[in-house]
Amino acid sequence: MAEALWVSSQLAAWLGLGIAIGPRPGSRIRGTGKGRLAVHMERAFELLPTRAKRRWAVVLPERLGIFPAAVLVVALATMNFLVGLGQPPHPMWDETYYLTAAQRYEDGTAQFATHPPLGLMLIAAGDALLHPNRGTDTRAIGWDKQVGGGRLPEHYSFAGVRLMSGVFAVIGAVVFFAVMLALTRSVLAALLLSNLYVFENAFIVHFRAAHLDAFQLAFALAALLCFVVSARRGQSSSPWLEFALGAACGLAIMVKLNAVLWTLLGLMLILRRIGMGWHSAPRARLLLTGLRDGTVIASGCLLAIVVVWTIHVAATPHLPPPGSPAGAKDEAFMSHTYRAYLEGARGISPMVVLAAAQDYTRFMWADLKGVPKNDQNGSQPMKWPLHIRTINYRWDSDGVHTAYVQLVGNLWGWLMAGIALVATVGLLILQWRRPCPSSNPERRALMVMLLLQYLVFMTAHAYLGTMRVMYLYHYFLALVLAFCLVPLVLAEAAERWRALQQTSTTLRSCKRSKRSRASYCCAPTKESRQNKLIIFSFVREECSSSNPRGREQG
Repeated sequence: MAEALWVSSQLAAWLGLGIAIGPRPGSRIRGTGKGRLAVHMERAFELLPTRAKRRWAVVLPERLGIFPAAVLVVALATMNFLVGLGQPPHPMWDETYYLTAAQRYEDGTAQFATHPPLGLMLIAAGDALLHPNRGTDTRAIGWDKQVGGGRLPEHYSFAGVRLMSGVFAVIGAVVFFAVMLALTRSVLAALLLSNLYVFENAFIVHFRAAHLDAFQLAFALAALLCFVVSARRGQSSSPWLEFALGAACGLAIMVKLNAVLWTLLGLMLILRRIGMGWHSAPRARLLLTGLRDGTVIASGCLLAIVVVWTIHVAATPHLPPPGSPAGAKDEAFMSHTYRAYLEGARGISPMVVLAAAQDYTRFMWADLKGVPKNDQNGSQPMKWPLHIRTINYRWDSDGVHTAYVQLVGNLWGWLMAGIALVATVGLLILQWRRPCPSSNPERRALMVMLLLQYLVFMTAHAYLGTMRVMYLYHYFLALVLAFCLVPLVLAEAAERWRALQQTSTTLRSCKRSKRSRASYCCAPTKESRQNKLIIFSFVREECSSSNPRGREQG
């Protein structure tokens, strides 16, 4: 038994599991200067027989830390998101639209689309990088805004257009691991919690196709990482972190416009810092610092947006082919300035980029008005947390067997997310009504801000649901927010449980002392020895005090 314990602990250490990041109360055993895991491993090793010590002492190396845990996350995510991207060899869901947009980018043809250009450019970049259809004429794919499977060239490979979506899904897994690490400060907890992302069925199905959500989620998680790290710094701001937060938000917006709600993270960060120092620092200085931080965040966001628009205009310098249905739709929204650039009458300039961005935006708003409000695969945002209305992406049958590709979430993950949301509300209300002194204010602040971000996101999408049809994958950003609440809820509940347990022990001891105070004080028994310190420390405070502290904390 001792050998098995030591081996398992050494394996955990070799994988970098259970290693705390930075000092924290209780993370080291007094008098040893070592973490709890290291001390427990040494004690277990001392219990081994001599032969077992010789066998295992030189087999396993020292702990490697965060890096091997991140490598493990990358390996698992790669198997789930990147292996076999060419299958099925047919367009899935919105690939019928995105394939045509990617082809026009590869041809250098000016175009407008339903969503901002960054995600579409990344899809085209993956196809150009892998180039699996070398030698095949694919220009006809960009002729219209939508292409069906029957109009694709024979033996067309989807591996290229799906490459970057899979790559960004893996990047998102690593960033999600980093977010969990920043929230928990434990490699073991972060590694375990990263499974919520890596093994989320809905992510695997959706991100293995040429869709935009893997790009948006990766950028949104990067912004969330900057937010958590900045929140952990308290009143100390970092211009680089704020700038990165704004840039990540800008990149997410340039994939899908609903990511504009993510800018609330920066606003909450600034308001929290102002609130923390409102009664202890000069208020004018606080407001000026908040204004400076807001300017840095806005600058990062604006710079990212401008760079993406500039790349879009530079990458598509040609007019659409005459007579093409896609070109006819786009030319109706082209301004004179942008058309002059495409005709070669003027070079690229800030005015051209601004005109192209305005034209593209007008197309998006006009396209939004044409989106139907109902669809057999659509769903109501308020039902998303309950995992209602999954989507059947496609099915293939050979006459005997039928294969389905469906957007279905991991029910255990969604259940944990739902429980975390309800528990967050309950714990915050409980802390307000019956405060727990050992509760961490920083953790509670993160819970409040993440919950507020979730509620704002869901409310905005409930409103959007009255204007257009919504689908289950629109919930992905809110889902990762709920995932982030899971470790915070567990930590908060653990703190409160310890406090409740201590208070319960104190009250029971107090009742015993009332019944037989003399026997406790004069003749300790076997039963009383276990509670001796507790009873003597609380007899005066809990039983005789006019303001019993323990009952207030209960």
